[in-house]
Amino acid sequence: MRIAALSTAIVLTLVAATGVSRRHAASPPAPPITQLDPRRSMVITDLALLEGFTFQRVLDQLIARSGVPNITSAQLFRQWFDTQNPKPGLADPGGPHCDDFMTDGSPSFNGFPRRCPTLEGALAATPFTSGEYFPIALVNRFDQAPADGSNCGQFRLIFARTMPFAQRLHIIMEPVLRNPNPATGLAGCRAVAQFWAGLTNVDPLADRRARLESFFFDGIAGMPPVIDPDNFTAASGGGIRTTQQGADHRPRNYQFRLTKVCSTACSLRMTPDVLQNMPIARLFDSSSTMPGAQAFQDAFVEQVPNLAVRDVNEYFMEIPRALLLAESNPFDNEAAFIYGTPFDGSKVASPGFRNRIQEKLTAIGSTLTPEQIVDRADTQNCIGCHAVSGPMGEGVEFPRSLDILQHVTEDAPEAGELGQRYRISPAMQDVFIPHRMKILMDFLNTGKAPVRSQ
Repeated sequence: MRIAALSTAIVLTLVAATGVSRRHAASPPAPPITQLDPRRSMVITDLALLEGFTFQRVLDQLIARSGVPNITSAQLFRQWFDTQNPKPGLADPGGPHCDDFMTDGSPSFNGFPRRCPTLEGALAATPFTSGEYFPIALVNRFDQAPADGSNCGQFRLIFARTMPFAQRLHIIMEPVLRNPNPATGLAGCRAVAQFWAGLTNVDPLADRRARLESFFFDGIAGMPPVIDPDNFTAASGGGIRTTQQGADHRPRNYQFRLTKVCSTACSLRMTPDVLQNMPIARLFDSSSTMPGAQAFQDAFVEQVPNLAVRDVNEYFMEIPRALLLAESNPFDNEAAFIYGTPFDGSKVASPGFRNRIQEKLTAIGSTLTPEQIVDRADTQNCIGCHAVSGPMGEGVEFPRSLDILQHVTEDAPEAGELGQRYRISPAMQDVFIPHRMKILMDFLNTGKAPVRSQ
């Protein structure tokens, strides 16, 4: 009897389990995502959605989450631009300044020249005013997430300063969102990808705005908020870039990281750093005797296969930090970011560097010329990405920005679905964003890790 009863129980259990299995099997899988709205899920420039992203709110949040007492957003801002004044500066004598490092008696950073002071150093004298800096874009860079899921990508906030005509100051905040579950790899970032893709189907303005503010200021689904000091450090890979164009000078870029230091007391400061992929152009001179020239040329030759990739979105270079500038153009009489000029001027008399590039191209079966490789390198620094466009060899065309300068502009807003919105460049609209959207959809549909992207 006990055996029969047990057999009956097992049969009933199997039947029940089979029923559950059938019910699961009957549930259709989520349909693949085949389309996203780029102006909802990739780059948000609608004025109505950006109203809550005030400069004051962002700085206040960074300070609050740092836990550092007795500091205000006004103090942090003044210290930030005081880094572009010689010591003791105008705001923070104990902070970093542009003459902290000297080479041959002149201000430098990383051993390379820098300007000291800058015109913008005067901003350290007074606090910013309400509305002086206003948001012009939120940018989804999930495509920047590494394949190992060590972080979940970069999510930019871009601010512009109210300026006279032909002058400009953009503050490009580039926090890198840490993965709260790094042991799970890129799967730990799925909620982030789903959040951005989901915005495509959120119609009410208030709902979309609330979701965006929650993502940046509060965090979602167990994720930390984007606006957190940990996401702006050198260790995280995040930071803040500025584009500074004054009445007396062409555009220049600078890089900053947020640093918290605790000894007897804690401090929170903006600290200058080098610009990604921004070597000084003089290093492309084959005959250069500048310190670091040989190390740079050795490193650059190894980047040739990366720069020779036959896709405008996927070619890249990675120049070691020790060979990079902290200012995109420290000179008044030469363009430190245009690499072709010194390369072309020296290749005949000293052909060694060009020959090495050609040997690497031949070895990988590329039909590109060394000159085209150097042109591609120009597009990888922060000035060239905005200022350079045109054919790059093997059918690759680098797309153009707005007014040979910007990818997002506060000038002359256009009509959007929610009223006015700030314009984006043809490069973003037609080339970069479609590629980034595909990366996001591929990850959500198949789990494919992000590939390289501009």
